Amino acid sequence: MDLSSEPIDPGIKDTAPLTRREIADLLPEVPDWSFEDGRLSARFSCREFSDALDFLNEVAAFAAREGHLVDLAIREGRMVDVAWYTYAIGGLSRNDFIMAARLSDRLRSRQGGTL
Repeated sequence: MDLSSEPIDPGIKDTAPLTRREIADLLPEVPDWSFEDGRLSARFSCREFSDALDFLNEVAAFAAREGHLVDLAIREGRMVDVAWYTYAIGGLSRNDFIMAARLSDRLRSRQGGTL
């Protein structure tokens, strides 16, 4: 099953974080993302600060709709850092990989619409 089509597990707080081996096995399924500082991360380049702010807000709204929150930051005035991490378990969960895959799919298919 494609990660982006898997459901988010709402009962994740009762599970253990993914092991390094599990993370390594899942990383090829989200090629736009990397494992950095214990988080699943990606950086997106925008034309200017206002575009970065719009993108950040769209990603935040997308994450809230999906029910799995995200860490976001604007760097250098136009770069948006997106990081998935499950605070309830103190590490990465399969939900983080599902969200990364969903976001990547939406960005690839995006044609001026919203996420």
